[in-house]
Amino acid sequence: GLLIWRWPSLALPGTLALLPLLNLGQWTGWVLVNEFDLLMAVTFAVLLVKPRIQGDSNRVAYKMSRLALPLAASFLISAAIGLFPLQPFDYNAINTYWSNFNALRTLKGFLWAWALLPLLAQQANEDGHVEQRVVIGMVVGLGAEAIMVAWERFIFTGLLNFSNEYRALGTFPELHTGGGDVHAYLVLAIPFTLAWIFKRPGAARVLTGAGIFVLASYALAVTFTRGGYVGYFGAVLAMGTALAIHAVRQRARSVTPIAIAIVLIVSCLAITVPIMVGPFMQARIAASHGDAGTRTRHWSRAMDMMDSQLLTALFGMGLGSFPRTFLVMARDDASATFSFLQEGGNGFVRLGSGRALYFGQWVPFEAGKDYMIAVDLRSSRPDARLAATICEKSEQNSFQCMDMDFQVKAPGTNWQHQEVTFNSNDVGVALGRFHLRRPVFLAVRNTERDATIDIDNVRLLDESKLDLIANGDFSRGGARWYFVADDHLAWHIFNLLMQVLFEQGWLGLLALGFLLIVVLVRLAARVWRGDLFAGALFAGITGFLLVGVTESLFDGPRVTTLFFLLLLTGLRRT
Repeated sequence: GLLIWRWPSLALPGTLALLPLLNLGQWTGWVLVNEFDLLMAVTFAVLLVKPRIQGDSNRVAYKMSRLALPLAASFLISAAIGLFPLQPFDYNAINTYWSNFNALRTLKGFLWAWALLPLLAQQANEDGHVEQRVVIGMVVGLGAEAIMVAWERFIFTGLLNFSNEYRALGTFPELHTGGGDVHAYLVLAIPFTLAWIFKRPGAARVLTGAGIFVLASYALAVTFTRGGYVGYFGAVLAMGTALAIHAVRQRARSVTPIAIAIVLIVSCLAITVPIMVGPFMQARIAASHGDAGTRTRHWSRAMDMMDSQLLTALFGMGLGSFPRTFLVMARDDASATFSFLQEGGNGFVRLGSGRALYFGQWVPFEAGKDYMIAVDLRSSRPDARLAATICEKSEQNSFQCMDMDFQVKAPGTNWQHQEVTFNSNDVGVALGRFHLRRPVFLAVRNTERDATIDIDNVRLLDESKLDLIANGDFSRGGARWYFVADDHLAWHIFNLLMQVLFEQGWLGLLALGFLLIVVLVRLAARVWRGDLFAGALFAGITGFLLVGVTESLFDGPRVTTLFFLLLLTGLRRT
């Protein structure tokens, strides 16, 4: 806040640079809001209080937004459909995706982008450097994300191990239910690195930009997502075309840009080809036909879940409504549930049945130590069983797990206290001479069908009897607790256009299609005139849409914000 007050020009690049980094949901347990929302709130608070330079910023903002008004109306109407009738605003409203308040979580992705329009217009009107700030923010954010993916790979598999079944997730805890956030972000951002390099290809910029491009290409490759690869090559091809047109328009006579382009192309192939021909990726490619059939059947089932009313056809089922719709209409295929309840002022969690869902939190844990897990539990089923696992874990991958069971001894309403003492053995061992450790996740899950288990007072005690679990009595609801789902079809439609049709109906789909056509056609005209910034926008948006063939990308608010911010920025280029 102080930095933005002193230097308002930092607001835009700072927001773009921090966007991929600011979600610590896997540590805080927050779902409805995250740290990026706090950054945006502080940014707008400062900019609203600080006197603004007068000019025609409002006219510029209106010009940028008028073509998007139908889409904005669609988002607001569909958010109201998803939000109402209002349910109690309790811990279940803010810590799960089944809540009606998930409509607000989905809506905020679009609203943050819309709210940034006056800032874009103001900075463009003041000094005309808004494009440079956008590019710098994108490049810095991309570099930071690529470093975090490399760090993740180093910790879990090693940088050059392309055989293990491990897909990098980066700094996107939203992927605890699957999705395409990380590769969608990378595909959106990578073209801006190329635009930054070729705008003024000095030695320092070329070396820095090439390093970021290579590392980001590696980060995209180790997500091992077929849709991500298609989006990446589509974005790079579009950006390469824009660079070639720019060189022709500038009548460039130097061989330097050509040499840089050749080096980048060779580097790109040197990184992606070994990963794509590795055993893990080859297995995924071999499974493509079967996976395609699963996806198409899932799309058809999602469309069948829509109400047959005219209102639904026009405006959809409501933003953020797919997880709870699937839970109700396909209960046998849905993930297990959890809910926060109160009884006589005492908070506890009720675990329902379904496909594997791990409810837990990251804990400080070391190898070769003695620990004790304690829990209070109860169930009406005599065969109810609570499984506890401790694993070295990322969001979706587990290593060196330890399993323990807690069996309900007597069904009924009385709480039963149970304890298990164990040694951690090799779980949490330091990695080499750097003394690094993989994160360790303690999770519990209900393993029985058609049963519920209540749990309370979860504790993990080390040798000094220190409790390593935060909020183990659930007095603060889901604070510090997080969940990871094995089956992802219950959470996402896995197609961008079908997601819009499901949530926002035909009017929302038509409004989005209209805006995309207008922006892409006009950006293409700017690219033909040699505009590198327009080329980066065109390439990023194109790559994003290609990823969206197999991902419902508006499920992640941060990626939604970035996409619409760039799309609306494209309106200014028209």
